[in-house]
Amino acid sequence: MSHPLVERLASGNPDERRAACMAALEEAGTPDLVFALSDALGDPVKAVGRAASDALVGLAQRSADIEGPLERALHSPDRKARWRAAFTAARLSPPEPRLLPALVEGLGSEDGDVRWASARLIVETGRRHGEVMPLMVGLVRGGETALVRRMATFALRELAHDRPEAAEVLLEAVDDPDLHVRRAATLAMASLEAPPEPIAERLLEALKRDPDAATRRLAALALGELGAHQPDFVPDETGDALHRARTSDDPDLRRAVERALDRLERGRP
Repeated sequence: MSHPLVERLASGNPDERRAACMAALEEAGTPDLVFALSDALGDPVKAVGRAASDALVGLAQRSADIEGPLERALHSPDRKARWRAAFTAARLSPPEPRLLPALVEGLGSEDGDVRWASARLIVETGRRHGEVMPLMVGLVRGGETALVRRMATFALRELAHDRPEAAEVLLEAVDDPDLHVRRAATLAMASLEAPPEPIAERLLEALKRDPDAATRRLAALALGELGAHQPDFVPDETGDALHRARTSDDPDLRRAVERALDRLERGRP
């Protein structure tokens, strides 16, 4: 005889399905209930899928065996189920490379919460497993969609700010055909610990001539941040360009420039 909540998890009413997930937290984790909850990870309603994840985490913490059902969900034909299974697994223990396929998929999700959670978990995985960094490099250079390339750029910023190859990839990404990827790459340059000279040149060029106002502002802020930590990074030409930009017609750029100049001033020895 199946667990009474299994039928409620199959209800046509999403509120009933979510309530069943929440009720499962108070129940014994019988195999049929755990498998039904793992199926609910693919629910089309986000609140139900999240409640199923909460229930599985709670049951696992009370010693229920969820590994088999979770592994099955990781290989589900449903993209939502795969991602929520990876997210659930990462809530229980540090994320492992086996979760990467679902997490990389999540970088291209239309749901911003999924994108940022995926990036965060990929970074967490990358801090323990060296194979993640070259994966992010490859996605920045050739991710299938602009969303994937942009989110991989943010992940690379966190993972490889002290790696020379990160600067090389970011220099390529600022020429990406997608505006948002170019902005992300410009922003990521500000985190580099030892940027090579071409970074300063590229940021200076963006400050002076980029047709996108937001990119010009990001370039100003990046120059200020990098120069504050490495005074030699900002040559006189860059300082002069920042001072000239203080008279820009763009009030947002003027504010960014003032912040950059303030960072440079405070960063001087």
